[in-house]
Amino acid sequence: MLDITFYSNSKKIENVEVSESFYEWLAKSPAFTAIASSITKSLLIDDEEVELELVYLVGINRRKYSDFFRGEIVEECSKILESLEECNKDKFQEMSAKLKTLEKLRKLVEDESFLYMGYL
Repeated sequence: MLDITFYSNSKKIENVEVSESFYEWLAKSPAFTAIASSITKSLLIDDEEVELELVYLVGINRRKYSDFFRGEIVEECSKILESLEECNKDKFQEMSAKLKTLEKLRKLVEDESFLYMGYL
């Protein structure tokens, strides 16, 4: 599992664990990778200054990430609804896992207390 991490100026940190396949899907998405470039930012984490490559979540960047996640949530919902009739419990759980991850990421992107997002 890999993490996408959100940072605030008040030392608040939130991690979202994502599978390697989800992370790879994001990395290969032209719509996601074109939104913003990372910057080097020094943050105090556990009383230690650490330099990280982060995306600054302000203004248009935050809106574009929010729009991206909202669009993907709609697509995933459509896929689930289309296959619901022929879907067993295991398949449904598998399909809904991506949807749940997208929703967690959307909520954190839209939470204005978080100013930065980091992913490897």
